[in-house]
Amino acid sequence: MKRMICNMGRALRGDRGDITFYTCFFVMGAVMLIAFLLLYASVQINSINIRKGAKMELNNLTASIYADTFKSQREVNYGEYLRTLYADAAYTQQLERAVRDGLAEKLPLSTDDYRIRNIRLQFNRSGDRIEYVFVCDADFYVAMFGVRRPVISREIRLTGYHNTKF
Repeated sequence: MKRMICNMGRALRGDRGDITFYTCFFVMGAVMLIAFLLLYASVQINSINIRKGAKMELNNLTASIYADTFKSQREVNYGEYLRTLYADAAYTQQLERAVRDGLAEKLPLSTDDYRIRNIRLQFNRSGDRIEYVFVCDADFYVAMFGVRRPVISREIRLTGYHNTKF
C-alpha cells in the first residue's frame, strides 16, 4: 500500500520532485468539474422548490375558480363567467396577483441564487374542463469575484385542470 502511494506521488511529480504543469491542470479541472456539478444540483433543487410552491398555488387557484364557477352555475350564468375568465384582463390579472402573492408567501421571489419573474396565467377550455397554465421565468445566478452573474434562465410551466359540467 505504501509503495502504491509513493508511485502515485512520483507520477504527479517530475524528475526533480516538483509538481508538473499537467498536474496543476488536472487538479484545476477536477475542481472546476465539481463546481459545475454543484451549480447544476443547486439549480435543480431551486427549480423543484419553485415548482412545488407553484403547484400549491395552482391548488388554491383551483379552489378559487371552483367557488366562482359554482356560484355562476347556481345563478345559471356560466357562459358569462367563461367570457369573463377568457376575455376580462382585469379578472385574469386579479387571479395572477393572487397566485403571485401566494407564491411570495411560500418562498421569496428573489434571492442571491435566483429571481422569479413574468408570472402569468393562461386559460383554455378543454372539453368539459377549464385548463389553466402557470408560466414563469426563473433566472439563476452565481456570485463570482463579488459580482452576481446570471448563468441559467429557465421557463417553469405547470398545467392544471378544473372539471365542470356544461
